[in-house]
This record gives sequence, C-alpha cells and structure tokens, in this order.
Amino acid sequence: MPKYVCGIKITNMEIAFITNKLQDLKKLKQTDVLYFGDEFCQNKIPNIKQTEHCYKFCTDNKIKFVLVLPFITNAKVCPVNRLLNFLNSKKEKTEVVFNDWGTFTLVSQYKNLKPVLGRLLNKQRKDPIVQKIFENKQPKMKIVTEKGKQVIAQAKQIPNTLIKYFQSSYLNVFEVQEFMIKNNITRYELDLLPWNTKLNINKKIKLTVYYPYVNISATRYCGAINLNYSSKCNKICEKQNVIIGEKSLEYPYMIIGNAIFYKATETMLEKELKSNKINRIVFNDINSLLGYKK
Repeated sequence: MPKYVCGIKITNMEIAFITNKLQDLKKLKQTDVLYFGDEFCQNKIPNIKQTEHCYKFCTDNKIKFVLVLPFITNAKVCPVNRLLNFLNSKKEKTEVVFNDWGTFTLVSQYKNLKPVLGRLLNKQRKDPIVQKIFENKQPKMKIVTEKGKQVIAQAKQIPNTLIKYFQSSYLNVFEVQEFMIKNNITRYELDLLPWNTKLNINKKIKLTVYYPYVNISATRYCGAINLNYSSKCNKICEKQNVIIGEKSLEYPYMIIGNAIFYKATETMLEKELKSNKINRIVFNDINSLLGYKK
C-alpha cells in the first residue's frame, strides 16, 4: 500500500519512529520500524526489561525493532552488552544504531547484529544559519575588535561552489564506503538540510532520513548536572527545553539536554524524499508521525 508524507506518494519506503518511552508504543499506527533508545545521552539508554518489553511489542505487531545507542563511556559497557546479548539471541538479525566507534566494536562482536552508522558520525554540515551566507545575505558590514581597536569588517562575496562543500560529507569518500561495506555497515542515518544533501553512495548502502528535528550538535556536557541544577540525572530534558532565536532566526535553535536541534520544514522533506536514495524516514516527534497523511 502506498503512503503519503507531505502529500508525496511513497512506495518502497519504511516509516519508522524513534522513542525511549514505552508509553509511546500504544500510539503507533502504520509504523514499519521502531527505533528504541536514545542517540545522544547514555543516561537515557533503556534497561533490559524495557528492551525486552519493546521487542515483544514489535514482534507481536510485526514491526521491525532497531536498538539505538548514543556515545557511551566505560560505565555503560556492561549494561549495553546485556542489551546486545539479548538481541543477538534472537532468530532475526537486529539493526543497532551506533554513535561512536567504540560502541561499533561492541556491536561488531555479535554475529546476529547489524551495525548502522548513527547521525553523530555522518559528519554532515548542519547549522542552518549558514544558508544566509550561501545566499550572500549575511550582514555586509559589522564592527569587530582587532588588536584592541574597533574596526569595520566587510563581508566577502561567497563563491557558489561553497554550497557543494556543505552538501557533501566524508561518506562520499570511496575508501570510507569500502571500509563501511567491509564491516557490514550498510545503512547511514542522515539529517535533513535546507540546502539538501548530495551524496554519491554505493548501491549496497541504504539511507535513512530523520524528521522533523535535525541535530546540529551534541556534547557530554549536561546543563542540569554540570550547572548543579541536579545532583544526578533526573531526566529534566524530557520535561522541558530551551528555544533560542524563536523570533529572530528562520530556524530557531532548540536545546534538549545535551543536544541542539532545529526543526526541518515539510519543503525540505519533500525535496529529500524525491531522491531515490532514501528508503526509510524516521519520525522523531510523535505528533508528526500521527499527523502524516496515509
């Protein structure tokens, strides 16, 4: 059955949703794949009981299960290995999204797991404020301090070729793709960009795109803990976030825990989905998932 996303007829594409909350499972409709876990914070990695429950839900509802892992420290190696052991014991091969190369070495030790390159490792250039520079719409002059004196700096004309640099990624490099395929990494997770992504990818590699929230950056620094708003992780990031530039920026920044995002538009999604290279879309907002046209 064809599906419609932003009015575009979609065939041969999987519809996925990402969450680390079991309460979201009852809301799922028309979902082919469930991403369970978190990409950015090791304190939000699901425990074994939650993972077992979610895996059973997926099996009962004929939904493909994918485990998502952030970058992890030594403190989380044992808990993560418990999850990997559980999934490795299943008949079906399970995809595991990794976001650091140490985690990849853990995943690669299990024969029944399939590693997927996460968004933190695709090295896309994603800050949307750069779009104004592409279009030469940045402020033409500004006052800067140089050697203790205030001087007027003039903006330079940006060459059209710069946009090609920002549309690309190290994933275009032949040797990188060769390494990935050799190590059974045949799916890359990508973000939506205002200027579109231009990747020349081997046919053996499949591409996933996330919608609507695009990750700009992430850090091990957590404002709630490091600024002493909390002595331990109480997952305050799941209850509130900070929005910067809501009135002044075309794409306001949203800070959620230790990661920064902006919200992609339907137009950006429409352009990306017209590419034959994308065969899976991951909704990272339950309201967007429920709202897409079927």
